Amino acid sequence: MVNAVIKRLLMKSLAKLSRRPQAKVSLEKLDGFVVDIGAGGEGMIAKTCGRETVCVDISKREIGEARSRGAVANWVLCDACSMPFRNGTFDVATFFFSLMYIKTFERKHAVMVEAKRVLKSDGLLYLWDAIIRDKPDLYVVFVEASLPDEEKIYTGYGVKGKEKEQSLELVNKLALEAGFKVTRSESHKNWFTACFH
Repeated sequence: MVNAVIKRLLMKSLAKLSRRPQAKVSLEKLDGFVVDIGAGGEGMIAKTCGRETVCVDISKREIGEARSRGAVANWVLCDACSMPFRNGTFDVATFFFSLMYIKTFERKHAVMVEAKRVLKSDGLLYLWDAIIRDKPDLYVVFVEASLPDEEKIYTGYGVKGKEKEQSLELVNKLALEAGFKVTRSESHKNWFTACFH
């Protein structure tokens, strides 16, 4: 609990020190039955879409952190490559700055295939994530997220290690290989957003 509080204060301070977030994201409530993949930490989609949201994460600690920050949802501890849901369960699947934590292209592809499996045939996949071009030891993107109730959350998402390069083009390719079609995509300087069906 103390670590979560310290991390939140540190991220808030770092976001303020950077003068402006690298990513300014406005979130809207999504219609239908939603699964948020890699939802721990902030629980941003749970805070946006409400308690009916199903949130999955592979880390018990990240789930606990999101709960401690007020993210009320149906939390499921599992590997996103093999989620315990029936085919065609959800109307919407989301990745909010979580695909960057999946280390290899093979696992990213497997998670995309699994997201396609649990979505209804007319389901939508929404994705917001960081563009990671170079290979620093540690990469952090600072985010200002505006929620529908006008609350603003300042946070940071960071990864370290190898195989963390990521771009909209790569994610579009993985999504197409998983059977999705691009509905819309938008690239910014440090981050991107996309919607697939």
